Amino acid sequence: MGFYRLAALEFSGGGRFVRKWLPIMSPSDEHEIRQRTLRALAGNRNPGYHFAGHFLDLQCRRFEAGEVVFELEPGPHCVDPDGTMNLGALLLFADMALAASTRLYVDSSARTATLCLRVEFTGVPARGLLRAEAKSDGFSPHTALAQAACEGTVCAAGTEVVRMSGIWVAPPAPEGRALNPLPWEHNDAAPVTALAPAQLDVLEKNVMRRIGLALRDAPHHGFPRSLWEPAVRHTPRGAASRLAVGMHVGNRAGHVQGGLLLYAALATAIGAVPHHPLLTAASAWFISPGQGKALTSRSTVLQKGRNVAVVRTEVFATGGKRVLEAVSNHAIAARR
Repeated sequence: MGFYRLAALEFSGGGRFVRKWLPIMSPSDEHEIRQRTLRALAGNRNPGYHFAGHFLDLQCRRFEAGEVVFELEPGPHCVDPDGTMNLGALLLFADMALAASTRLYVDSSARTATLCLRVEFTGVPARGLLRAEAKSDGFSPHTALAQAACEGTVCAAGTEVVRMSGIWVAPPAPEGRALNPLPWEHNDAAPVTALAPAQLDVLEKNVMRRIGLALRDAPHHGFPRSLWEPAVRHTPRGAASRLAVGMHVGNRAGHVQGGLLLYAALATAIGAVPHHPLLTAASAWFISPGQGKALTSRSTVLQKGRNVAVVRTEVFATGGKRVLEAVSNHAIAARR
């Protein structure tokens, strides 16, 4: 992760101040992130996947009836200043693994979408190589729009970090948009060569601009937070935020990717209860696609006790259309 700098002196209680160190991006880290972006943009030109998936470079290790297995390598592009996996990257990883387990039961050209998602955090740091395992029994024939339940875990060094479950549906693809198979659904994926900056179109240049801004702000918040986290502000009842919509957070249907959509909601919820900094669980219901120029989130504190807090978060598209609702649990860390 390069070198570290002293960010601030923080009061820790008991009359003591502690030094807080943040990593400084080395020139090699910045170069690697820019090259990773150019490779991801090149991969994104092949229909079927999305920029964020290419950028994180999720690796499918098993994709067969009964179970799917994915791995996610850490790096300066996806870890927070403390060396743990960024929550947005972790939620995207979990969402993609669960979705893949349901896609074993549909045609590779079909669209699948998250209906609801639950995540539970064990408290184990998401540090190092992450491995996600997920399974589904397929789609139920008892609803007009078939639904598939799935469950799984994310582990670090063999220890559970996240327990997850959800329900997926297989709606029609957006009109005028063909969906090609995902990379792990076919065996003829060709190696991707990074684009040259001169080859970028307008939307791709916008992604590179966002990457540049995130690299600039990385010493203050960490790179992935600067790239994917919405701008959060406190409100009398909790917190609110705004997330600009673009290719950097989009899925293959052109909407905000489900894991990153949930990240926007939970980042806002975390901001609503700063004295309960540990996110322990969340349940989310996906109501409509995240689309338009920006999404706004509104978090309301439902309960705040000595040790536990509960927050409700609503996400809206431009014009006030409801996109997602989430309820999250937050806690205070145990004294050591």
